[in-house]
Amino acid sequence: MSQCPHCQRTEHQVKVGLNASGSQRYLCKACQRKYTPEPNLNGYADEMRRQAVEMYVDGLNLRRIARLLKVSPQSVANWVTAHADRLPDWPPIPSDEVEVEELDELFTFVERKKNEVFVVTAVDRLTHCVLGWTVVPERTTEALQALLDRSPQAQRYYSDDFSTYHSLVYYPGQHRALRDKSQTYSVEADNAELRHYLARLARRSRCFSRCIHALRRAIKLFVFAWNRRQLFRRAFPGYPAHVKDFVCP
Repeated sequence: MSQCPHCQRTEHQVKVGLNASGSQRYLCKACQRKYTPEPNLNGYADEMRRQAVEMYVDGLNLRRIARLLKVSPQSVANWVTAHADRLPDWPPIPSDEVEVEELDELFTFVERKKNEVFVVTAVDRLTHCVLGWTVVPERTTEALQALLDRSPQAQRYYSDDFSTYHSLVYYPGQHRALRDKSQTYSVEADNAELRHYLARLARRSRCFSRCIHALRRAIKLFVFAWNRRQLFRRAFPGYPAHVKDFVCP
């Protein structure tokens, strides 16, 4: 007879199927909670964890990875979270002086399709490296100025004609806001790569982030791999390099 770990009762325990590892699940009708009395603690190889993270950066969502690897979606989410938490807070950037820095933002959703947030990025035009990024619910002057202050200084700054960009302090470089994309093509291309490689940022899809922390970890993971690839391609031009190959340090 199974015993509920929450209310300690043994009566009215009903089987409700198996979990991903094959252990029997029960429903306690007294407290309406589900539990696994004796879970099978199957350890997964490090190679599988690495493969899951690479597949995630390669554009697959958590549930598709779980189906391909025959594990639970929560396990994949835990592996991605643990790997992102081990990475440095700021991505690797080129050591050279930045001549042109481009600023732009893209929107996505958190929790539901009505909760819009913005991913603001600063990109080096020469190397296409992401110099800084932030996730904010509103494009306020304080939030964008904090990103600008943390990013490396540049000689020239370019952005679109959004009003907040005009109120920022660009020291020591000069800022120019344009209505077209003639001077922000690098950051526009990088934002397109973000939407391509991260399923939660894809347009016209049902994918969105459950919480803002998961969104920040996903962007942190991709930007780390993206910048490492860009620096590698700069050091070894013509050598084939994929983003997923640089996700693990």
